[in-house]
Amino acid sequence: MKRLLFIPVLCLMAIVAQAQNINGRIIDENDYPLPFANVVLLSLPDSTFVQGAVSDINGQFCIEAKQAQGLLKVSSIGYVSQFIKCLGGNVGDIKMMPDQHLLNEVEVTASRPTYKMTSEGIATQVENSVLSKAGTAEDVLAKIPGLTKKGEGFEVFGKGAPLIYINGREIRDVSELDQLKSEDIKNVEVITNPGASYDASVKCVVKIRTKLVQGEGFGFDMRSSYYQSENTDLVEQLNWNYRHNKLDVFGTLHYSLTNIRWQSITTTIVPSDTLWEQLFIQDNRIKSQTSRNVIGANYAFDENNSIGFRYNFTLRPDRIQTPWSSSDITANGQYFDHMENTVVGRTTYQQPAHTINAYYRGKIGEAEINFNTDFLSNDSHEYALFNEQSDSQESRIFTSENIVKNQLFASKLTVDYPLFGGNLTAGAEYTNTHRNDDYIQPENYVPTSFAKLEESNIAPFVEYSRETPIGQLSAGLRYEWVKFDYFENGLHIDEQSRNFGNFFPSLSFATQIDQVQLQLSYAAKTRRPTYNQLSNNMSYGNRFLMQTGNPSLKHEYVHDLTLMGLWKFLQCSVNYSDRKDAIIMWSKPLEGHSSVTVITQTNIPSLKSVSAMVAVAPKFEIWSPQLTVAMEKQWFTLHTSTGDYVLNRPVFQFGMDNSFEFGHGWVASIDGWLTTIGDQENGSFIGNTGSLNISLTKTFFDDRLSIRLQGYDLLGTEKNKMLSYFDGIQTKQIGWSDSREFGLTIRYKFNTARSKYKGTGAGNEEKNRL
Repeated sequence: MKRLLFIPVLCLMAIVAQAQNINGRIIDENDYPLPFANVVLLSLPDSTFVQGAVSDINGQFCIEAKQAQGLLKVSSIGYVSQFIKCLGGNVGDIKMMPDQHLLNEVEVTASRPTYKMTSEGIATQVENSVLSKAGTAEDVLAKIPGLTKKGEGFEVFGKGAPLIYINGREIRDVSELDQLKSEDIKNVEVITNPGASYDASVKCVVKIRTKLVQGEGFGFDMRSSYYQSENTDLVEQLNWNYRHNKLDVFGTLHYSLTNIRWQSITTTIVPSDTLWEQLFIQDNRIKSQTSRNVIGANYAFDENNSIGFRYNFTLRPDRIQTPWSSSDITANGQYFDHMENTVVGRTTYQQPAHTINAYYRGKIGEAEINFNTDFLSNDSHEYALFNEQSDSQESRIFTSENIVKNQLFASKLTVDYPLFGGNLTAGAEYTNTHRNDDYIQPENYVPTSFAKLEESNIAPFVEYSRETPIGQLSAGLRYEWVKFDYFENGLHIDEQSRNFGNFFPSLSFATQIDQVQLQLSYAAKTRRPTYNQLSNNMSYGNRFLMQTGNPSLKHEYVHDLTLMGLWKFLQCSVNYSDRKDAIIMWSKPLEGHSSVTVITQTNIPSLKSVSAMVAVAPKFEIWSPQLTVAMEKQWFTLHTSTGDYVLNRPVFQFGMDNSFEFGHGWVASIDGWLTTIGDQENGSFIGNTGSLNISLTKTFFDDRLSIRLQGYDLLGTEKNKMLSYFDGIQTKQIGWSDSREFGLTIRYKFNTARSKYKGTGAGNEEKNRL
């Protein structure tokens, strides 16, 4: 397998080595690739034109000429032209700086956002477009084709929740998207098939790149937000930054008060020796406070070498839940019991969570080095007291205590080196995780369990990309070796512990035909069970409903093939996915108690699906509409002891975003999305769901002060209606939250200068599993 992967790359290297080329890479002031820059070779001393080229989507260029010596002239609109003496071969990175004189004298008005194909995905230009007036990074992402805001997070259709990066650093808290103003964003790149340098479990990535902010001294950015649904939510935030010469010190003080109400109606049918049916109604209210504090520093030795650290200190003093539930149970159609379950007290106390990142980013010769190391530690302690009143059975007082402790250490090293007119990326990532998950139930209605999970993962990877006469070719290979140990009540459980290794190849090809840009990519991926899914602890819902993990879960192995196309304001994509050992939600009767349903997870041999998306984003004067149509269809037949279920109906999603720029600081938007009925995994959406949202923003004092009014889910239609099939069990659930919400946000900034922090983090996907 490895030999087959590297033969094409070796052949390509051999061909390129015979040519006499001048090559290098054009980068901007933020060290990001600068595409479509003009590079011209001039002869000396008369400056006669010899040959020219244009940098590709990775900023790389290659000039083939018999005369390999002379003067290189590099130019791009908005940047100062560079003249570099050339002796042939690789000239390395050429950094372009903004033309400040040009920028100060030319007023650029917002226009339709532009799109371009990159070596990994599709980038949307935010700077100087209507998206720069959207409000925050969160508002910008909600308007990117293929991205949908779901609750507090985002989802890439057909791929799930993406990892989100700001200037190469993964964000750990979605509130960071609110901290970043849309006018400070340069572009947003959506990667639907990440390569070998990413963790193999990463299905999609969103990269946000910001503009360069000039100036030194002290600056700050304040934000105050008020949200009203059924309850009140608050956010108070202060970002500060001090920059002097090569030193950059920054920090954040953030406080949030969150009130959530979630309700559901669930019907469960268990046709065993007795036909059991349960109607389960829940009403759960959650109140939590969070104080998130960040401090960090960055020191740049020169334009190529910098070091820094970032420390996150998060306090969540309490998380109070007041759930109430009622159950009506029948046996063979006859009344059996009515229960009401009130949680007298369910409080989660979390110890301060610590996350530390330190990095070095630099250049030694032609090699670019990026090293990150991370440490994470957090603890939580939950107490619960259930008062379960039964009409015909014995009533219960049920207490539980759940203690979870997590520790993670991770490091990642990446080296980029120009090779044979292309770019070679090599590196390795290491993570080591310890988790203790103790569940104590004194009344012994469910077993008390003391579980410990330990996992080590080491992953070397290599990628090579090269511009060929017909397009951009990239190939990569990642190997991940995992050692997993599971302990229960102090004993090592051999049958649930395992060591294994997997190769994850990736291959992509991008080209342009006239004005149409195309990219075809393949990647092998994995999906790892979360640590909650691997826990053997049994959680109590009521005497007829419990939940547990499955320490025997296998990791998924996913084959992913994607074709993307881009023409002016039209973009489309088609994706095929085959998930081997796919992880799905599962229910089964408790052994020896057919009336009790246990919710858990299991693996199925294979789950194949295809998804497609088309997005159109034209521009009409002050109106910038964007229409997105997406479809996902799976091929899956669930075989159970009570029959077969064919779950092949497609799911469609429609999105319509409308932005209106009236001038004088006024911007309005009306957007909405709709997801139709269809099948997903072992369930069916039995009702449409969607949301209609509006916003109005006004800026004052050269955009230093902004006031924003917004309304979310105005029609109250964001409800999930799902019918799930299991072996002998069917579950129908309708769930909704207090998602209809109105908000007011006021921001003020003074001499703001964003941090130059360039740390990207290590073990990012492992943090998500915790």
